[in-house]
Amino acid sequence: MLFFVFFKKYVRFLRKENLTKLILLTLIIIIFGSLGMYIVETGKNSNVDSLGDAFWWGIVTIATVGYGDIFPITVSGRIIGAIMMIFGVGFLGMFTATIASVFIERKMRLDRGVKALKNLNGHILLCGWNYSADVIISEIHTDNKEKDIVIIANLNENPVNEDHVHFIKGDSTDINKLEMACFRTASVAIVLHDESTSKNPGDGQNILTVLAIKHEQPSVYVCIQLINESNMAHCHRAGADEVVVTGGLTSKLLVQAALDHGVTKVITELMSKEYGSEIYKIKCPKKYIGQNFKSALIAFKDEYNGIIIGVEKTDKFLTNPKGDVILDKDDYLIIVANDRPQIE
Repeated sequence: MLFFVFFKKYVRFLRKENLTKLILLTLIIIIFGSLGMYIVETGKNSNVDSLGDAFWWGIVTIATVGYGDIFPITVSGRIIGAIMMIFGVGFLGMFTATIASVFIERKMRLDRGVKALKNLNGHILLCGWNYSADVIISEIHTDNKEKDIVIIANLNENPVNEDHVHFIKGDSTDINKLEMACFRTASVAIVLHDESTSKNPGDGQNILTVLAIKHEQPSVYVCIQLINESNMAHCHRAGADEVVVTGGLTSKLLVQAALDHGVTKVITELMSKEYGSEIYKIKCPKKYIGQNFKSALIAFKDEYNGIIIGVEKTDKFLTNPKGDVILDKDDYLIIVANDRPQIE
């Protein structure tokens, strides 16, 4: 069954690329050349005893392999061989060159971002492009090298030459471009302040992107980068799940560095996937359900050499909770550990 499905796809591909005539001409040359070889060489050439031998010679000749196990010895046979070499090799060369050009064109279309992507699921959308995009991609692939990332930006070609990084050229507010990026099956969308366009839309472009994604596919988790903190309320109304204010965050880190020297080094280590301990969010393990936070904190340190720094409940987020806070089955734990713990 699988063979027939593949065969039908192959036939459709040949028809689409107008290769059927080339294949037909190549087959005609092989058939008539092999029959001619059989007629003129049988009884005179000890190497040609059957049609099978003649067809083997025809295929080897047109493919320019030249094993030398069968060759014509009559003048007529050599003329037939010469005709097959001249015309057959030409048609076969045209066929292989056409196939190669089709695949090269497809690769170029993918790099230019004009070909719709297919069969992506659970990937990350990177909407917009700026100085921080390279770092974002590097950090994601440090955590998971095989995570698919789709960039949607107004660039001439894919800015990242890496496996699992795809590119769609265009505006991330355009639903057609989002469809090309398979946004309905994406797990997360990261909306960046876009510097890939000559315009300066500010935060408005980002908010419109959030609206476009959330209106069509609310299940996609959207993280947005803002320049102006005053636009946070607009982001939340648009449906953004998390908002990071670039300017405000930088200012707060600088204040922290001035007041408590060296603290930002710890924050930088925790934020980076490349070295040191990391911050992870995990589902509350079954064995901790019903326990208080203090007991779970001690047990987690002993069992996984990690620290629980916060608890996300269905209605609130608790950083450094009180020791008597009870953990429920719907809670998530925010932890610090060297690696993501494997918890059954």
